[in-house]
Amino acid sequence: MQCIKGVLVLMLPWLQATYTQLVNRYINKTLHHALLFSGPAGIGKQQLAETLAFDMLCKQPTHGGACGQCQSCHLRQAGNHPDYHVLESEKQLGVDAIRTGITKLSGTAQMGGSKVLIIPQADSMTEAAANALLKTLEEPTNNTYLLLISDSLNRLMPTILSRCEKHTLSLPDTQSSLQYLNSKGIDDASEALLQAYGHAPLRVEAAMKSEDEFSYRRFSDGFGALLASSNNGGQKQQVLSLASKWQAHAIQVTQWCQQEAQKAYRNGGQPRDYARYQHCVDALRTLQHPGVNKSLVLVGVLQQFQC
Repeated sequence: MQCIKGVLVLMLPWLQATYTQLVNRYINKTLHHALLFSGPAGIGKQQLAETLAFDMLCKQPTHGGACGQCQSCHLRQAGNHPDYHVLESEKQLGVDAIRTGITKLSGTAQMGGSKVLIIPQADSMTEAAANALLKTLEEPTNNTYLLLISDSLNRLMPTILSRCEKHTLSLPDTQSSLQYLNSKGIDDASEALLQAYGHAPLRVEAAMKSEDEFSYRRFSDGFGALLASSNNGGQKQQVLSLASKWQAHAIQVTQWCQQEAQKAYRNGGQPRDYARYQHCVDALRTLQHPGVNKSLVLVGVLQQFQC
């Protein structure tokens, strides 16, 4: 918990213990200069890094976090702190971006405190970019902190991994996730909804608050209508309609169909449910190929659920 302009800001409950430990180590000057936060998408890794960065830039941080009152905190809140940098890219993070970030860290901190560089998608770095970052990871300038974030450690070079202090963050338990979602106004949050988004509460929150995005609710409604149409002769047309409508989200739809088949097989042990599950596995592999007809693949997947 920290106070920013008199307002209490709560760290995500499942990350509170990790956050408190890191802040305490920073205050006690025992924190490593390069931290790597890894774990599933949608659990708050970036929020943890950004909050910790806020504390590092504060002129008078306490074990509870940033003061929210000093000039450095005001600059950070305004989004123009000269010693805070974030490197992001829509695709791969190239060597030029890394070199630009390193240059910003090379001088003395303009506010006289710490300098912080966050790399939200560290696993998107090209090999050249990762190599360019190595020297800074090995020999950072004074009061410099690098916070790397990754959904997949396997995509990071071993040399990067060996130079960072690694913090592997786990999915929160179901109760914590549901309590969080309820606190955000998502009253119909359920285990099924969590499962649909990999049990990652922030993914659920983002999907439920975005009317434009394809969501599990829309899939569930359409899939339920498909099953309901099985006895009235309209299922073939329903399959074609859904496959056309959902083709831009073919991978996600297939994953959700796979979950439905897996759940049914666990509950009943029927061979047809296992066959449906295996068909989804094969379809996901097919969808990885460029140029594949996604609508046609979805037709095949949805037809598996015809009675």
